[in-house]
Amino acid sequence: MFGNIMEMMGKLQNVQKDFEDLKNRLDSESFTETSSDGTVSVTITKLATIKDIQIASGLMADKQQLEDTLVVTLNKALDEIKRNAIEEAKQTAKGSMGGFPGLPF
Repeated sequence: MFGNIMEMMGKLQNVQKDFEDLKNRLDSESFTETSSDGTVSVTITKLATIKDIQIASGLMADKQQLEDTLVVTLNKALDEIKRNAIEEAKQTAKGSMGGFPGLPF
């Protein structure tokens, strides 16, 4: 019985390490989302840290359009991050926690 507890503790430590590695990887990977008209681009990490925003000079004169374009572009980027993070977390859980009986991965 004690051996089973120690084995389970070892597996839990591996899961913790795998998810820490995932967090570090997501924070180091980024992508760029560009507005449909090409006037705004946002570079953001997969943990939702904004690294860069580029705005076409012609858009600077129209405050309302700039605000609207930023909101749409940032929301598209955040939606992509959510989809990506969920999938990567599932894959990490499947790999790390597949050794735990009764889990659905």
